[in-house]
Amino acid sequence: MFNKSSIFFACILGTALAAPALAGTVADKAAEIETLMAVPDSGAAIDAANALLATVWDSTAEVGIHQTVLVTEPAAGFGIYNPRANDQYKVGEPIMIYAEPFGFGYGAAGEGLYSIAFAVDLKVMTEAGEVLGEMPDLASLELTSRYQNREFQANLTYTLDGVPPGRYVLETTLRDKNSTKVGTFQNVVEFVE
Repeated sequence: MFNKSSIFFACILGTALAAPALAGTVADKAAEIETLMAVPDSGAAIDAANALLATVWDSTAEVGIHQTVLVTEPAAGFGIYNPRANDQYKVGEPIMIYAEPFGFGYGAAGEGLYSIAFAVDLKVMTEAGEVLGEMPDLASLELTSRYQNREFQANLTYTLDGVPPGRYVLETTLRDKNSTKVGTFQNVVEFVE
């Protein structure tokens, strides 16, 4: 005959034995990284961590955006940008935006090369959400590399002529050319005379 404490113990034991089976790929890879760090084999640990990142990266449902910033000039590289002091522009002045997408796919560019590529759409709206204009396929962003780069900077420059002074929302959509993933972000700007 079983008593309450033996049933409780059986449940705890069953849960403990099932935990490794339920842990999955991410937990298994994390355990491998821990083991490699303890050896220590830092090179293998970093390779395993990169494989774990690739698993998480590939599982994203959409292109994410780490950050988006109005800048004074196009970025010289990933994270190498100068933020603009404010969001005010003279009518017709170029609007430069820096963004860091993640979770995108990779294409095969031949000869061991990988490609990162996005089609860029722009939607201009009032702050209330009224759409004033849409420009699909406004630009294309591309990078070819021998490595599956995780760091990709999107340098965008928009010039909106004929827009009256006021505050506007610029909604940028990045459509990944190497997957079905899409990412969208917004920047608010103000046009002054």
